[in-house]
Amino acid sequence: MSDYVIGKIIRIIYENNTNSYKVGVFKVKDSSGNLKEYINHSISFVGNFNNLSNEVFYKFYGNIVEHPKYGEQLNVNNYEICNPTDEEEIISYLGSGLFKGIGIKTAEKIVDKYGNKTIETIKKDPYALSKINGISVKTSLYIHEKLNSLTYEEELISNLTKMGFGVNESVKIVKTCALNLPDIIKNNLYILTNIIDFDKVDSIYKKYNDQNSDLRVENVITHSIKNVCYKTGNTLASIEEVYIEVLKYFDNDFKLSSFKIYLKNLIEQFKIYEFDNYLMLNYFYDTEEYIGERINLYNRIKIKESVSKIKKYLNKFEKKNNIILNDDQKEAIIESINNNLFIITGGPGTGKTTIIKAIVDYYEDKNSIALLAPTGRSAKRMSYSVGVNASTIHKFLKWDKETSTFGLNEYNQSKAKIVIIDEFSMVDIFLFSSLLKSLKDTVKLILVGDANQLPSINPGDVLYDLLNSNNINKKYLTQIYRTNEKSFINILANRIKNKELIEDANDYNDFRFIESSDNNIINNLKVICESIKNKKMSLDEFQVLVPMYKGINGIDNLNKIMQNIFNPNNNDIEELIIGNTIYRENDKVIQLINDVDNNVFNGDIGYIERVNSYPKKSIIINFSSHKVEYEQNDFDKFNLAYAVSIHKSQGSEYDNVVVIISNSHKRMFYNKLIYTACTRAKKNLIVVGQKDNFNYSIMSNYSEKRITHLKEFIK
Repeated sequence: MSDYVIGKIIRIIYENNTNSYKVGVFKVKDSSGNLKEYINHSISFVGNFNNLSNEVFYKFYGNIVEHPKYGEQLNVNNYEICNPTDEEEIISYLGSGLFKGIGIKTAEKIVDKYGNKTIETIKKDPYALSKINGISVKTSLYIHEKLNSLTYEEELISNLTKMGFGVNESVKIVKTCALNLPDIIKNNLYILTNIIDFDKVDSIYKKYNDQNSDLRVENVITHSIKNVCYKTGNTLASIEEVYIEVLKYFDNDFKLSSFKIYLKNLIEQFKIYEFDNYLMLNYFYDTEEYIGERINLYNRIKIKESVSKIKKYLNKFEKKNNIILNDDQKEAIIESINNNLFIITGGPGTGKTTIIKAIVDYYEDKNSIALLAPTGRSAKRMSYSVGVNASTIHKFLKWDKETSTFGLNEYNQSKAKIVIIDEFSMVDIFLFSSLLKSLKDTVKLILVGDANQLPSINPGDVLYDLLNSNNINKKYLTQIYRTNEKSFINILANRIKNKELIEDANDYNDFRFIESSDNNIINNLKVICESIKNKKMSLDEFQVLVPMYKGINGIDNLNKIMQNIFNPNNNDIEELIIGNTIYRENDKVIQLINDVDNNVFNGDIGYIERVNSYPKKSIIINFSSHKVEYEQNDFDKFNLAYAVSIHKSQGSEYDNVVVIISNSHKRMFYNKLIYTACTRAKKNLIVVGQKDNFNYSIMSNYSEKRITHLKEFIK
């Protein structure tokens, strides 16, 4: 255990309620080890805490760190409440005003009776104070409960940190399940894997229990199934894959025969299901089953509006917007209006957004329509194109990151009558299930997406499964609008989709292939970036897409190179080193996770406006419509974005796109990935790499079809 200081908090300088980080001043009464010199002095402290009170004595464990600007600070890695020990301290504590109805004089009477055992006595006996003249039973019970509640959570946090959890993890656990925690620790520590990383919980469990216990083996197996599914995107995992994953947790010393016995037990407990040598977790099964049931419900409801009425409206819509809809687009609009469930699918430039606008404009009550998309950028783009506010699915569902729950659910449903979801290929089974729970049985659901794009990052392939069900009404769009005589981008997209090899594409003004070896990719990219810089083109209009983070031609290294071109080191701007990355003011960055509270979502692009170093390190990012402050515990939520992954770019469009195809990344490229990358470009596309690798990517069927069970539930 670290050295410690004992004393009281003088004041809190800064606190963040979202991650429990606090900065304050502490008056030291006693201390140990290297902290002895601080007795009777005040010291700054930083760390993660639950609720703190300036009326309580604390023992802070930690070490002194030297802040370059603000000097010595105690970095607290554990803490606990100290009960006051001498009678004078107890009188001061009880009479401080912390306990309603108890003043100094009453506190003196209490201490006269119980002495230095006062705190211990009150905690044990709820009626102890009622034995003192002038204190009612009600007051006695209140102070007993208050005193115990003040220490209960801190004691839990202290116990968790002693077990091996970090202070921040411990605070998070206590906030989520304080009342049930003793039972969880005693009977099933793995319940905490809903809050804390499985490997961390597992390592702590092994410290106190047999690593071959039934509880651990079963949890390792179910976690391994989940791991395989999240790696592959499948909702089922083969028995062989799961067994290989399980072996990692037992140093390859776990017999296949034992593994199969545990599988049998888990199946009998309905924790997993088995289908033709594949395993499925019960909550994956329940999720796909629920989606199937809701899809069947919506699919049965038919609405018959007059087709002639809709056609008259479409004539007006065409004149008003100065466009001509083709027959497929008109059919998609008519069928969307006349079905409670309809799917519209097609590649870039086929007019999907125009169809959405036509459907929205048909209905007078715009407030009853919810336009949704998986990412912030795609929602903003839809809002701009359609002229009606759109939202991310998470924001619509009122995501609460503290509790990991949605405010809208089966018990509190949305009033929306029509829900249109764009970029639907990105939606996984869990998000779609949560959305369906929030919608009424009579809602009209219109799903729009490109089935040739990448499927969702999380398990499932919902759009593909629904499109391949014979029972669901749908319309495929093939005619390309967003093109001109010399344009090649959309033609290229169709060729990739149809697996046609690219021989020569140099006759087009919006596409260029730069043949390049791996060793020369960076030089070619530098030339492109310098050209962009010289043209004074906004970085919003230019994006480099790469499949992998590591390696000389990976995202991390290319970001450093482009950062030095577009935002080089300058003594006039602040910068901060986080891990191996330098972040500077004016840097282009990308959000990596959904954060509904701050209205920023996975894939959103922003620019660092300010770098702060006190009262603690923080970075303020401007996302065009608003600003978000990130603190030290949040620094993993964003990354430099001069180059981004193709997965992160999905749902976004850029005027100018550069796709890097390195030979070392060849195994990562496949048809849907290269299709998604190339279709991000609106005006100009440059591919840098070897044409053989580009054609290899077009022909590769890797990850073409995920293994799911959803179709079995759609009737």
